[in-house]
Amino acid sequence: MLELLFDWKAAFGLGTDVVVYLIMALVGTTFFALRLLIALFFGGDSDFDTGDHFDGSSDSSFSFFSLLSILAFFMGAGWMGLTCRVDWDMGGLASAAASAAFGFGMMLLASGLMLLTRKLNRTIEYDLATAIGKTGRVYMTVPKHGDGRGQVEVDVSGRRKVLEAISTDGKLTEFSSVRIVEVRDDQTLVVEAAD
Repeated sequence: MLELLFDWKAAFGLGTDVVVYLIMALVGTTFFALRLLIALFFGGDSDFDTGDHFDGSSDSSFSFFSLLSILAFFMGAGWMGLTCRVDWDMGGLASAAASAAFGFGMMLLASGLMLLTRKLNRTIEYDLATAIGKTGRVYMTVPKHGDGRGQVEVDVSGRRKVLEAISTDGKLTEFSSVRIVEVRDDQTLVVEAAD
């Protein structure tokens, strides 16, 4: 197959579809690699999607037809078509079907991986007010009122969080149970000893 890269006459001798597959494979692979290098060295969440930019709030802005997924299609379809025609001696129609199926699979894979990657950037918001009235556990000693801050482990919006806390009672030691009484504007919990 590698001789086709250097001998275009041999490629044309196998049929025009082999030349099309070869061009698709070379162009798709080249631009796919460039796109990955640009993303790697320059950051680059800009994928020239046909949809809106991803803001992390929902998956509705995700686009199946991104530049990366289209390049993955060309790369996969080109190499599969070339392999089917040159190495496996398949006919033109069977090669086209295998090429399209493999290219579509590569497109799905690239789109799925981009979606999963973008989900990693999502910021999870939580509401500290949901902790009021809940019982937590002292993570780091909470000194008596006015002598500093400690830390408390508590469920907030369905997530286990360790947050700064001050006490309305005396000193609260590690692993003791506390009840959250209030949340201050600076995201500090006000706690009291649980009965």
